[in-house]
Amino acid sequence: MKTRITDMLGIRYPIIQGGMQWVGYAEMAAAVSNAGAWAF
Repeated sequence: MKTRITDMLGIRYPIIQGGMQWVGYAEMAAAVSNAGAWAF
């Protein structure tokens, strides 16, 4: 996936976390963020 944002930030392989009902709690977002990804 290549977009203007991935080009600006130098991201070669974006990892996207989709919304996950029943498991998408703060702890999950924190773990994803601590692993180096952005959680939205």
